[in-house]
Parts: sequence; C-alpha cells; structure tokens
Amino acid sequence: MNSHGTLRLGPLTMQLISGSRWKGVDGFPAPQIWADDVEEVLSFLQRENHLTEYFSAIQKAQSAKHRDARLAEVRAAFYLAQNGFQILQWEPLGEGRKAGEFLVSFDSFLPMFVEVKQPAWEGEFLPLHQAEKNRLSAEERERRFSRIRKGKFIPGTMEARAVGPCLDAMEVVRRNILPKFTDQRPNLAIVMDNFMVTAVGFPGLAELVEQEFLHPNHDPDDPLDCETYERLGGALFLQPEADSRQQIYYRADFIANPNALPACALPLAVIDVFSKLRNQSERRDEQEYI
Repeated sequence: MNSHGTLRLGPLTMQLISGSRWKGVDGFPAPQIWADDVEEVLSFLQRENHLTEYFSAIQKAQSAKHRDARLAEVRAAFYLAQNGFQILQWEPLGEGRKAGEFLVSFDSFLPMFVEVKQPAWEGEFLPLHQAEKNRLSAEERERRFSRIRKGKFIPGTMEARAVGPCLDAMEVVRRNILPKFTDQRPNLAIVMDNFMVTAVGFPGLAELVEQEFLHPNHDPDDPLDCETYERLGGALFLQPEADSRQQIYYRADFIANPNALPACALPLAVIDVFSKLRNQSERRDEQEYI
C-alpha cells in the first residue's frame, strides 16, 4: 500500500490516479473504505484482462463526474461476476454498431447484452421534456442553474423538494440505453444513479417502472427518446453503499419487462437470480435500519 494523504492506496489505484487527467480535482477515492473498494474492483478487472483498456478510458475522463460514470460501469460488472455471471466480452457492438458495456452469461443461457448508466443529480433540477424546458423563464432557468452550480449538497443547508428518481432514471434509459439494444438477444439495463435520493428502494419503484414500460414518458421533441421498451428485458437498479459495519454492499432493485420481445426477454433463471438479490437487499436494508 502507498499513502495518499491519510489514505492507504493499493498499487492499482495509485497507477489509476497517477496517469489521470482528473488527479487532484477532488478527494477521490476517500474515505478509506471506498479506496479499498476501488482497489478490489480494479483487481477484478486485472483478473478479467481488461485493466489496460479500462485505464486508457477512465484516465482520459474530462471530469470527476465522467470518472465516476466509468467506475459505475465496472462496478456493475464486478457485482454481476460476484453473483454467478460470467463476463464474455467487453464493449460488444449493439444496434447501429454502438458499443455496450459487456456481454454476460448465466449458466448455459444465451449471452445478455448489458448497458450501464449513472444518471446524475443535476438533471433532477430541470424538466424532463424539451417543451417544458423551453417554457422556463430566464429568471427560473438562472435560478435552477444557480442551484446546480452550488453542488449536490450545500453544507449546513436543509432542502425540501419533490423527488422523482424513477422518471429521471427511465428517461436516461430511453435516451441512452435503449438505442443500443438490438432485437436479436436478451438485453439488460443497469442504472447506478447519483441522484439526490437514489431510485433503489424508492417507494413504489416497481409499480412506477412497470407503468413506464406500458406507457413511456416519451418526449416527442427529442429524436433520441425511444417510444417503446420492447427490446428491454429488464432494469436492474444498483447502489453501492457503506453499511454500519464499514463494509461495501450493493443495494439492488429489479423489474423485469413482461412485454419484451421474445428474443430480448431475460431467461427465467436470470429473472429469478435478480429477484432473489432484490429480496436480499430489502432484508438487509430492514436489518440495517432497525
């Protein structure tokens, strides 16, 4: 281990930071529990022979926000591997030769195409649809952007505002994930959000997502906003957190899409695995906050 201020960093984390554009822009990867987690994820990539390619991408990230989004992608792969899935290929080509995150398999079932996104809190301060954004007055627009410039949380300030992480998350799924899915194989969307309040464990999440599957909140003024979820087999929501025992665990929520095209639907065994992981997460949350 090497020291980084008061942090003890593993050799892979030191290598990651030393060659990055974003070195020193924040306290990454503090605190220590998260520094240890980053080293564990990087060690996983090394075992998967994907570390060199990953370093090439994440070290070029223009900001801490883009760095964290890249980290979310491999944390999702790490989570799946920890739960019985095998990584078959990194950056497989999907619809229109757009690259996804990875192909995974479970037992002997067909490979699943996986795309991961980390929607950010900034978007929660803006309307979802373009027409609503256009109707904002100059004063209201400035008020919202002024709040965004202050950062995610304002020290010493308690804020009260309505939150709707489900709609914000699914907007990102429609615009940034669905266009990569072909109609030839099972497809999985993974959302690891950085919202003010995470979508994982949000009351009524399953019902809201199921309604979204049936009636997409499509923006008619956005050509990138898909109108149907027919190519989506299911949505897995993940949120890594540190528990009271100072261990990192992944809170999980999962909703299968019953109306997916047959070729795009997730195998029943995979749905069963994700459902069990969701139930385990719920039980752990209950124990954590008793």
